[in-house]
Amino acid sequence: MKNKRTALLLLCLTLCLFPLLSHALPLQECHKVALTYTDITQDNGSVVRHWRADTVLDSVDEELSSLTQAYVDEIAPTLEKPKNKTSLNSRLDMEIRYSRTGLTWMSFLLQARTSFHRALIGQEFTTRTYDMETGERIYLTDLFDTDSVAWDTLAAEVRNQLTAYFPDETPDPALLSSLCARENLETAEFTLHGFSLVLHYPASALYPSHHTLMEVTVMYSALYADMLPEAKKQTDNLSYYKTCALTFDDGPSRTNTTLVLKNLMITGCRATFFVIGNRIEEYVDQVQREHDLGHAIGNHNWHHGNVTKSSASALRGMVAKCDEQMIKAIGKAAAYDRVPYGLYPQMIKAKVGWPYIQWSLDTYDWRGRSTSTVLSSVKKQISDGDIILCHDIKDNTPESAKRICEYLQEEGYLLLTIDELFAKDGVVLQPDTVYYRCVDGDTSIKKK
Repeated sequence: MKNKRTALLLLCLTLCLFPLLSHALPLQECHKVALTYTDITQDNGSVVRHWRADTVLDSVDEELSSLTQAYVDEIAPTLEKPKNKTSLNSRLDMEIRYSRTGLTWMSFLLQARTSFHRALIGQEFTTRTYDMETGERIYLTDLFDTDSVAWDTLAAEVRNQLTAYFPDETPDPALLSSLCARENLETAEFTLHGFSLVLHYPASALYPSHHTLMEVTVMYSALYADMLPEAKKQTDNLSYYKTCALTFDDGPSRTNTTLVLKNLMITGCRATFFVIGNRIEEYVDQVQREHDLGHAIGNHNWHHGNVTKSSASALRGMVAKCDEQMIKAIGKAAAYDRVPYGLYPQMIKAKVGWPYIQWSLDTYDWRGRSTSTVLSSVKKQISDGDIILCHDIKDNTPESAKRICEYLQEEGYLLLTIDELFAKDGVVLQPDTVYYRCVDGDTSIKKK
């Protein structure tokens, strides 16, 4: 009888613990990727940085390597000779960004970015999604049945989101309709993320003078009911993982933002960058890379000043200036703001009209804290739905970001963009409203 009671107790404990454990699975072995690169200086002084991926499957590695090498072979000979020997160079960055969803699926976006004296002059890309246990390639037709209404949803989102880019320019109606056609949707380049399916298009497809990417983001919640069974399983990330958002303020900067972006790519994590408006023009290449590498971008006001010392009309006037610079850089305005020093009450009083994203975990990296101290702070404070505050202009932050991402993934977290974090709970960001976190729809300040 004692043994039966013990067995029953263990069974009850197992049943009680299982939802918790299944909600916080560590990084799966099949999702582990090592990215490395080589730099090649060509005879004319131009540079090629070629990234390579080492996954658990040789077949995946071989296909990705073949694809990236083909881009290098095609583009490297066309690089112009740089006009000087400084960092204003002529280069090809053959990059690989990856993301995971579910227990075995993983997406890769291979980007061949050509720049001359930091100006982006060309970009080619392709995507692949695989089941990392079998090596099988996953297509959009593996997500939705032939008669699924999801195709109509995707077509509508493609039309709406692509026409939202570069609002002062009008895309060719025939080209736009072609991208929305069913046969082209079925073969569209796509990647899968923590809570979103993203369709990728070159801006030049509709806006010929631009070389950035355009992303059509559709949250899983808008598609889930129409997915095939395996796709539902592989996108049901809230059943397997906790979530949080990693955010960066005060940038861009030349060196440290570059290193943060590099380390986010290495760890396969997406973040949200809150960009100071009056820095965009000088660092337009950095803002473009943030966007093209799949990160979300928010405003951090026009300048990093104390808003309590500005008039209401001056605060409202920031919107047009920030929007103008952001549209020039990536084709669209930011949808939300983080106020310097978190002083949002003055912005709400002035009716500026942005949603305001605060934070629930401050790493205090802005104080110059060491990586070990920053990581220790994250370990002590992290909880589901948190928004983590960092600053991509600080010297220790690139390494801190890498260590934070590695730790959180092993602790069962998926790092989401701000857009994904709120969408997962159906929270629609409202003007002149403040948000600290998002867990089960709760966006209030976190109680310590």
